[in-house]
Amino acid sequence: MATQSPGGGRSLKGTSSREGTAKATVNDQISQAVQSTANLIHLMQQSSPSQAQLMKLPKNLLAKTSTIKNTGQVLEQMPRVISSLDAHMEIGLQSVPHLKTVTQLLANMESWQVSSISQAHLIPEEKEPQQGNQHSGID
Repeated sequence: MATQSPGGGRSLKGTSSREGTAKATVNDQISQAVQSTANLIHLMQQSSPSQAQLMKLPKNLLAKTSTIKNTGQVLEQMPRVISSLDAHMEIGLQSVPHLKTVTQLLANMESWQVSSISQAHLIPEEKEPQQGNQHSGID
């Protein structure tokens, strides 16, 4: 939980402590699961008639060790990622009124350009009949 520090900033002591405890718990559980699986495989190898298939299991488990470590690293980074995303979302939400203003300005500019173009097309059309009348009067 964030607390107010004497300088007016925020402190995340409680959050860091809980994150550390959670990380330690997850790491312990992963280690216990790997150790239990290795022990179980060892027992199965000793008592199973199909030892050839069971011999592959520890190799497969060892091959997944890097994946397990990477998962632990991702779990460690997750609170920072979530906090960062939360901050970006907050900034984005604060920008919404500005985006509405920019959108309205762009719509007004587009409307003005369309009306300018349509007026530019109307002016030559109005002049053509007048020029035609002048020619008919001279003939």
